[in-house]
Amino acid sequence: MQNLLLAFNVVAPLMIYMLIGASLRKANVVDERILRGANNIIYYVTLPLMCYRAVAVSDLNTMFDTPFLLYMAIGILAIYALTALIVPVFCKENRRRGVMMLGIFRSNDAIFGLAVAAALLGEDNLGLMSIGVSLCVPLYSILSVVAMERYRGERVRFGKVLLRVLLNPIILGCIAGFTVNFFNITLPAVLQKPIDGLAAVTSPLAFVLLGGTISFAAVQKNRAAITVVSLLRLLIIPLVVVGSFLLLGFRGEFIVVTLIIFGAPVAMVTYTMAVGMGADDELAGALVAVSSVLSIVTMFLFIFVLKQFAFI
Repeated sequence: MQNLLLAFNVVAPLMIYMLIGASLRKANVVDERILRGANNIIYYVTLPLMCYRAVAVSDLNTMFDTPFLLYMAIGILAIYALTALIVPVFCKENRRRGVMMLGIFRSNDAIFGLAVAAALLGEDNLGLMSIGVSLCVPLYSILSVVAMERYRGERVRFGKVLLRVLLNPIILGCIAGFTVNFFNITLPAVLQKPIDGLAAVTSPLAFVLLGGTISFAAVQKNRAAITVVSLLRLLIIPLVVVGSFLLLGFRGEFIVVTLIIFGAPVAMVTYTMAVGMGADDELAGALVAVSSVLSIVTMFLFIFVLKQFAFI
């Protein structure tokens, strides 16, 4: 019963945030333009600060004592390779292929993942999760640009991809956190207090905005693609990867991070990239919204089962 309550307490607040967002949109308190503008605040300001704060106070030596991060990188590359082989078989439109690939291999490990990790591990114990995110972001970013450019009909330029990765706000936040941590820098309270305040609003605000952007018409139109992506993203991939890490001997915080990174819903950046690169942004938005809602259920089940068997 205690494990059931823990799993419920982790995911229930996320559902409430999304319901608040949907209610605000339905009552015309906010419109789509405001919601998308607020999403930019999260992506460029609060989320990088959340990653910065977590990395800045983490024990870096402990994080690199195991091959955990190497195994994670191998897992991401393997999933990408399989996705690149599978998607073109059942998806014939180039505008949708890149979106489908991102939906399957790239998880919302930052916004959704850090929220779940904070609930499970505590706000002050996000070091491993943040370092995992700092590893995943450049890998995901490179592979995402390659996938989208491939079906956009343009030549993939390494320099362009590298620049996009280096200028990613989350990467910049993690680099700043590593710098402060390595040189043991203590920021004055006048800077630390606003950083803490802005970082703290990231997860609640992100889910409120997501709830406000769900389009039921787009969901109905793309239900077949949504079904395939959701099954792979939320059930099959986390089941295989978490099971593999358990067989490798990992437990506790390592399994929490593995579950979150490989079991989180479709990344919000999928929609942003689809809009900017001329892909099927309607499909991208539907994938993000539906997988986020469904992940509340799947994450609940995974957490409950792992807790029952004392794996986390």
